[in-house]
Amino acid sequence: MNRFRFLPRPSMSARDTSRRGVSMRMAIKTRTRAWPALLALCTAAALQAHAQAPVAAPATPTTELDTLQVTAAVLPTVAADARQNVTVLGPAQLQEWRGRSLAEVLSAQAGLLVDRGARGGGFGALHLRGADPSHVVVLVDGVRQNDPLSSRGSAVDLNALSLERVERIEIVRGSASVAQAEVMAGLIHIHTRRASPGASAGVAVGGDGLRAVHAGLSGHGWSVSASDRSDGDGRRGAQDVRAFDAGWERHLHPSLSVRAGFGYTQGQSRGFPDDSGGPRHAVLRELDQREASSRQFSLQGTYRPARGTLDLQWTRLARDGDEDSPGVAAGLRDPSGLPALAAHTRYRRDAVQATWRQPLGGNSALAAGLMHQDELGRYAGRIDYGFFQAPVAFAMQRDTRAAFAELRWMPGAWTVQAGLRHERHRDDGAGSGRATHPLLSLQRKVGTHGAHWGASLSRSSRPPSFYALGHPLVGNPGLRPERAAHRELYYATAADAAWPSRITLFSARYRDLVDFDGGPPPRLLNRARIQADGVEWRSGHRFGNDWQWDLDGAWMRVRDPLDGVALRHRPRLQAGTRLALPLHGGNELSLALRYLGRRFDSSIATGDQWLAPVTTLDLALRRRLRQATLVLALDDATDARGEELIGLDTPGRRLRLSLHWDTP
Repeated sequence: MNRFRFLPRPSMSARDTSRRGVSMRMAIKTRTRAWPALLALCTAAALQAHAQAPVAAPATPTTELDTLQVTAAVLPTVAADARQNVTVLGPAQLQEWRGRSLAEVLSAQAGLLVDRGARGGGFGALHLRGADPSHVVVLVDGVRQNDPLSSRGSAVDLNALSLERVERIEIVRGSASVAQAEVMAGLIHIHTRRASPGASAGVAVGGDGLRAVHAGLSGHGWSVSASDRSDGDGRRGAQDVRAFDAGWERHLHPSLSVRAGFGYTQGQSRGFPDDSGGPRHAVLRELDQREASSRQFSLQGTYRPARGTLDLQWTRLARDGDEDSPGVAAGLRDPSGLPALAAHTRYRRDAVQATWRQPLGGNSALAAGLMHQDELGRYAGRIDYGFFQAPVAFAMQRDTRAAFAELRWMPGAWTVQAGLRHERHRDDGAGSGRATHPLLSLQRKVGTHGAHWGASLSRSSRPPSFYALGHPLVGNPGLRPERAAHRELYYATAADAAWPSRITLFSARYRDLVDFDGGPPPRLLNRARIQADGVEWRSGHRFGNDWQWDLDGAWMRVRDPLDGVALRHRPRLQAGTRLALPLHGGNELSLALRYLGRRFDSSIATGDQWLAPVTTLDLALRRRLRQATLVLALDDATDARGEELIGLDTPGRRLRLSLHWDTP
């Protein structure tokens, strides 16, 4: 296969990103000094509220997560009845992860793999159902985080998102909804803390430079929170993330409510370049440096007349990024290596969406909506070949309009759901395109105990990234949208069964993926394909002594039907089990065992290699102290020695301590 060595990862198929690429990065700037003062102020307010609050019995954390509606769907449903394999992580599940990164939380879920953790200081890209990371959409409070200026094809860096402020995470596998754009493999919806009167504060410390602090204060209809987290020893990599959120809600009328939100995130990272061979094999020892800041705004109004619901929403995402890479020295796979790269990006997206939901009687419902989205991105960089520097600059604008509808019909024990999305987009300088995304699912209840099975078919697509269309050296304005088709078949027991379980068979086909052709001239083309087939499962049981045992896993076969090229970070088997043991006084001990099968990887220094399987055991002791929760954890207790990437070891054993206060 041809390999391009002068540019970072373009927006391309998974088979090509498995072989090449490194990011352009600019120097990290000095940390803003306002954060310590802001955090100290919020912490003081939380502690003052804690001191004044009467002592009350600790609330029992909810474990019935399936009662929560999955808001990523156009017709809201609960996770237990969803046609897709949905995982919902609520406050109780996230509590023992205090201090760890969002990437680590997601990597612990069946079928999800983040190829690089926060301690490695690199770009944490999520792989799901064999697809490219750019085919997974990430939402934060309904605002899409994917950036089409990224050289990784609009993939989201999960290491740059804060977990400290998160209240709930929804993981939807497959084509999520006709209301969500660009979802080809799955959707991650991250919900920050909502406005409920009270205060909260927390700290976490641990090995490898882990330091985290967060605080929040909320009243009737308003909330503010802030967090600051650092992880990594600085030698092989490190990540710093700071975040601030504010929300406001008001019922203007019994049938009219308004909600507004603001979020700010700033992240800085240092790590060995991709494909360099990591700390063990890299010849150049200078680290990549990246910094990004993002601001998001949202305003939503909900009107509920006698029948039906009308939602109007406006969202904005603005992101600035600086990247600087020293390059990669020549090695076994590439005799020329990669030159030093640097870039600055600026991206802005505005989206307006209106959705009408109407019950039709008999538990049936209809939803229809319109969406308009405007995107603008600018990229300015340089490639340093040593004897000269080549400037690289371009700007892109995209206008997208879509109409969608979804119908749910429930005759007796059957549920039929059909949906359709039609969208048109126009790219400045690259023409226009249109796409239609159909959805059809069939479900049936079995007996009277709540068990059910279902089957679904869906198609989706996403237009090429700005990077792939507009890059002056390898961009191709004639690229077509990438396409995906999903088929699923599942069986699920009742949520209140002795062993609540679900098993899902899936088959995904990704076509017209953007791939690299070495030319001459070198450019990006629609030619790659990926086929993914697999099974996902989860089950659990609560014993008479209140012990809780959970199991989950995924087996998947991913292949390139055209060239048979091995794909990076696609393990055939992932499996895990967790045992929660209640102790005296409302305390709990948990043990989590996880297995990650062998993965293919490649670096310039070493060539192609297979990474050995890794099995990790995490221990966590959770103790309640009135309105506080203390978590003492030993991550990777057996100190398993594996590799995240070639030459970059898994983090290994770490002692972690976190303390969290919640006051009503």
